[in-house]
Amino acid sequence: MSRLSPAFLIPAMIAAAPVARAQVQPMAEGRLLFQFRVQHLEQNVGLTEDQARAVAERWARFDRDLFEKTRQIRDLRAQFNDILMGPGTEDEKNARVKPLLDQFVALRHQQVNLRMQFEEDIRTRLSPAQQVRLILQVDEMQRRMLEVLRQGLGNRPGMGPGNRLGPGPGGGMRRGGR
Repeated sequence: MSRLSPAFLIPAMIAAAPVARAQVQPMAEGRLLFQFRVQHLEQNVGLTEDQARAVAERWARFDRDLFEKTRQIRDLRAQFNDILMGPGTEDEKNARVKPLLDQFVALRHQQVNLRMQFEEDIRTRLSPAQQVRLILQVDEMQRRMLEVLRQGLGNRPGMGPGNRLGPGPGGGMRRGGR
């Protein structure tokens, strides 16, 4: 079966965009996303209400787990930037960043494992035909959710078309001390 990962990038994008998340209450956002997923799974994948709810509940758990890993990675990235932009020799920076890099790599592996386990759990709940329908609908669901996210960010100063989240070229880091 093809990997379902593209549709699951949305939660990561939402987690990485606290500006957009701050505009909507988390509980309301979760309910709306849950209802959207249930309805979409029923109408476009052909799942029963019970199947759709079970998949959406598992998806919500995946979202929570992925959001937490993404938050931890974001925190580590900030620490990387502080170290690399701060004072000290390259050797001192290497010594300080090494244990954080090990944590970062471990978290990235955990994200992959979360995604793989989620996809396997979803597959066990669906027939082969439903799996194919889900694969075909994933792109449409992702497109719609991205559009909503873009509309929300487009209303923020500095977040319109052509702007992007995160540091610019070079990641905001430079070699050497200040």
